Amino acid sequence: MTRVIENIDVSVVIAAWNSAEFINTAIFSALNQVDINVEVIVVDDLSTDNTISVVQAINDPRITLIKNKSNTGPGGARNLGFDAANGTWIAVLDSDDEMLPDRLSKLLSLKGEETDIILDNFYVRNNKGDILTPYYSNKELPLGPFSLQYLIGTNLIFSKVKSTGYLKPLFKRSFVEKHSIRYWPEVRVGEDYYFLASCLVKSTKAEVVPYIGYIYNVRGGSISSVLRLQHIQTLLSSDGKFNEMYNLDTPSVDAQVTRNKNLLRAYKYLEIVKLLKERKLLKALIYSIFFPKSSFLLYLPILKRLNLFRRGYNG
Repeated sequence: MTRVIENIDVSVVIAAWNSAEFINTAIFSALNQVDINVEVIVVDDLSTDNTISVVQAINDPRITLIKNKSNTGPGGARNLGFDAANGTWIAVLDSDDEMLPDRLSKLLSLKGEETDIILDNFYVRNNKGDILTPYYSNKELPLGPFSLQYLIGTNLIFSKVKSTGYLKPLFKRSFVEKHSIRYWPEVRVGEDYYFLASCLVKSTKAEVVPYIGYIYNVRGGSISSVLRLQHIQTLLSSDGKFNEMYNLDTPSVDAQVTRNKNLLRAYKYLEIVKLLKERKLLKALIYSIFFPKSSFLLYLPILKRLNLFRRGYNG
């Protein structure tokens, strides 16, 4: 596919793995952006289905298809997409999500002159496709400056706080290249969080604008839908790497301390759940006694089952 590389406002990067069933929707939502020049860069992460042929069947010179030589996960695939980008701005779009037609032009029209990172709220559509609601309230995602402290402080596990790690910002390409910011391929759950955090360390010129244009489609089997012990292990080690790489300000350090306690709490909780599933009841009891804050989280699966019962009872 031949790419048009002149006067591109936004490069839309789509990392794809076995996305044949739904990637058309994502691609066309990017191609159909109004009042703006876009290119769409699809990075196939060694799919085993016909994702590549689906993309190749779309006859549009604005599409570039990159075939990854190995499966590097969403972070590694996005790095390839960022490297190939020609736009003034770069937008990340998941292969099973989509954007409203005026999202990109609207975000660029609302940003400040010195802005490096533009963030917006997003809609959530359930797997039936019949519900579309904003994910964050104005209190949960305040308009205006967006700080590293706020990002860290709102990325907790098994918490009532809604994670801002799901945000899909627009990044100024010159800013990303100047600071050599990369995704960490070893992180396959939370990769967006560390990329955005690395950007925020380098710039306070990030802002949330008053618009909602990204649509997050909830699908069964999503990698973010099931949290395992190894995921939290990766998050803990990645947090350590992040703290070693950057000299954080005091508010961010305080937020990181809180996040670290939260991750350790979640880790011990999943250990207790694992022991219960393995019927190692005595060891599970000992863990529960030594880690009461973690054992308190056992109410979560009970609450989930109660909610399912209520739904069934109410028809």
